[in-house]
Amino acid sequence: MDLQKAELLRGLSRDCVTAILDIAVQESHGEGTCLFFRGDPAGHFYFLLVGRVKLHLGETGKVVHHVTRPGEIIGWSGLVGREAYTASAECTMATELHKIEIGKLRKIIRENPVDAFVFFENLSRILGDRLLQSYSQYEKVFVTSNLI
Repeated sequence: MDLQKAELLRGLSRDCVTAILDIAVQESHGEGTCLFFRGDPAGHFYFLLVGRVKLHLGETGKVVHHVTRPGEIIGWSGLVGREAYTASAECTMATELHKIEIGKLRKIIRENPVDAFVFFENLSRILGDRLLQSYSQYEKVFVTSNLI
């Protein structure tokens, strides 16, 4: 996966993308590995390279999203100022990721205000799409439960 084509990085300057990729650490995880649990400190986020990650809510296990597309992000909580992850992330097959430390990313973003605007505009679009997907899933459950 060429992360320069990842939706979150789309439209950023070449220098900014290079700086972000320079702080990325590639990781490989087996099926069943938890990247983080809901409530853990949100110090990193991830780009999916290969594999599949299930995002679920703590003890209930309610799945809120499946990350399946290369370049998709996982663990965005720290990007928006949350101190803890809002969901748990579990690999559902062998998975490769790029892990990025939030503190290092913030430094890069602060040094590039134009890129910062584009970055957070991209992030807003990604989170908005996930919210709409959640609405759609909720609506299906609600309609189905009312038909019974």
